[in-house]
Amino acid sequence: MYQKTKDGTYYNAKVGRIVEHHGYSTRIHWSTSMLDYLRRHFPTTLNEELAGCLGVSQRTMIRKARELGLTKDAAWLQQVWDERRRLAHVISKRKGYPGGFVKGVRNSPDTEFKKGHTASPEVKQKQSEGMRRWYRRNPDKASAKALKAWETRRSNSCQFVVIRVQ
Repeated sequence: MYQKTKDGTYYNAKVGRIVEHHGYSTRIHWSTSMLDYLRRHFPTTLNEELAGCLGVSQRTMIRKARELGLTKDAAWLQQVWDERRRLAHVISKRKGYPGGFVKGVRNSPDTEFKKGHTASPEVKQKQSEGMRRWYRRNPDKASAKALKAWETRRSNSCQFVVIRVQ
């Protein structure tokens, strides 16, 4: 059995490897076989599967892969995305496209926009009071907002040139 040394290193039977423990943090010592396995399988294996095989958390495995400069294979990654997209489509189709819009169905006719609708005077007054409060609380933002609106209006306006014909 491996005894705990002064530097905090010991064999943890629960995880089956040598770890270094200081206070609340535990540092995993990566063996050469673990690093070789990570280098060999990282480009074409899902992170969940790889972390499970190595016996570490996904976050620890990803951190080590970044440290080693490993990346996923682009073609393999595209294949995984396509497969998951097809699976999501099949599941959604089986459930009858929940959350999708159905033609002719009005989910909330009371709150829909209605053509020709104008706000009542009470609502307009409430909105303008809210804007006044905001402008009083944020004078620097308000002036910047007004300046931007003025510049936009000015750049969008048409400039006419009068040409006199003699």
